Amino acid sequence: MQTFLARSVLVPLVALMLHGVVCAAALPERILFGEVGGTNVTSSGGRPLSTGIVALAQHLGFFEAEFGKDGPKIEQVFFVGTGPAQNEALAQGSIDFGTYGGVPNVIGLAGGIPAHIVATRRASGAGTYYLAVQSAAPYQDVKDLKGKRIAVQKGTNPYRSLIQLLEANGLEEKDIAVINLQGPEALVAFNAGAVDAVFGGLNLLILRDQGRLRILNGTRSLIHDNSQSGVLVSDRFERAYPDVVARVVKVLLRTSHWASEEKNREELLKFIAERSIAYKYIAEDYTGSLKARFNPLIDESSVVAYDELVKFAVKHRLIRKGVDEKTIRSWFKPEYQQAALKELGLENYWN
Repeated sequence: MQTFLARSVLVPLVALMLHGVVCAAALPERILFGEVGGTNVTSSGGRPLSTGIVALAQHLGFFEAEFGKDGPKIEQVFFVGTGPAQNEALAQGSIDFGTYGGVPNVIGLAGGIPAHIVATRRASGAGTYYLAVQSAAPYQDVKDLKGKRIAVQKGTNPYRSLIQLLEANGLEEKDIAVINLQGPEALVAFNAGAVDAVFGGLNLLILRDQGRLRILNGTRSLIHDNSQSGVLVSDRFERAYPDVVARVVKVLLRTSHWASEEKNREELLKFIAERSIAYKYIAEDYTGSLKARFNPLIDESSVVAYDELVKFAVKHRLIRKGVDEKTIRSWFKPEYQQAALKELGLENYWN
């Protein structure tokens, strides 16, 4: 398998070229980032408050430090339809960047959406998902759900995690009925008794503590095999503002580095808790290495991971046919990240 090393020789040239045009190039009035919506974020003035890497960069002042007070306005567009909805938005040109899961990344890129991956997020950053049943339900084990209805949104990373959890317990997707519902809709169906179980994130722990459901199992001890998420930039925006893309990638890389530092753990957790759910749940979910959780690198493991995601998507009929390694490699544009790593002195920070 060839490596990205051949591309890395272009990094100094790319960095030099980009440095020369940064000052002269026009800036957009705003930069639109697609974000995953759902039940885990709070709102202010009717607008959701994200806990993602873009929101963290804003909170830390990194965008303003890069572009100045009169720089582009950073706006986040939330999609309850999560990754699949962001694919459509990128295809239509209604967002400039999308931050979402590897499964919908693959669905979109295999389908030809005009976008490329400029940063990734490892499996360890996915957090824990939970499989919940009614408090009085007789089910004691995942195997007891054979033939039952489980609510989860297909074509997403949680959907893949559910399948992995089933397989770890001796079941396959054909052994259960997947009810394709988004987060809020899944909870409505679950509360109405229209499904036997629901698969979701930390919000289920709140309902557990309220006595409204029982957690049957979760993915904490499950290895999320080759699961990744991506930050994608639309080709339209990249063609118009390549220097801005380089600077955005640098900001996100700087933010990932800040979040990877153990000395910043407490501030990070408070930031997330203030915008989502109680601190105790966030602290539990973020146990383990922050450096592993916020690793953004595009490298050979990314190619392997997305190859596995392609195979999963084909097997579960999310895409019609697979793609070869050359095509998968063409989905990535690591040049921006490599230039930023060099500029920030982080070439050897993440493994």
